[in-house]
Amino acid sequence: MKDSPVISRRHALSAGGLALLLAACQPGLVPPRLLPEDGTIDLLTLLRGKPEHSRFANALAVSGATSRLGLRSGAVTLFVPTNEGMNGLPAPVLALLDNPPASPTAAQRALVEPLVYANAAWALLRFQDIQARRNQVVTWDRARLQITPTGGRTATMVREGVTPVAGRPPVTITRGDVLAADGVFHVTSAPILPN
Repeated sequence: MKDSPVISRRHALSAGGLALLLAACQPGLVPPRLLPEDGTIDLLTLLRGKPEHSRFANALAVSGATSRLGLRSGAVTLFVPTNEGMNGLPAPVLALLDNPPASPTAAQRALVEPLVYANAAWALLRFQDIQARRNQVVTWDRARLQITPTGGRTATMVREGVTPVAGRPPVTITRGDVLAADGVFHVTSAPILPN
């Protein structure tokens, strides 16, 4: 006897659903939970929930800068490079960011702190707030960043007093205004490096 089209579809849907259920149970195949970017989650939790930003989240921890985050400390703005964008950093720094120690030494903190301080600013600075400041941001290490919008949520960034290296592309904000409960971060193509 020939199956009716309705029965065939049911069997196909059941088989497809079973395959999806089995795939979801496989370790490493479960997609990461997407965290909302609407200002309801704190910066550190949000960054730790995004595997593409694990190196910068580790930099915050190793440097001791996590104490500067949170509503009690006031809102902050972070310029957060992707993991790939940090590949050009010195090998000792990358080793710390890829395998952060549970209790960093003073020397390890000193190695990472300049990177974090060059990519962080006080206050919640969304694109509209930065434009109101004549496209300038003062970082935790008291440098000035000149931010030139290239689109609604994109821009180029230059650290004042640093001459661009010939052949190296400028640092860009590839996605701005990722809101957290205690600030905002902007995704960048690479870190702004201290002098």
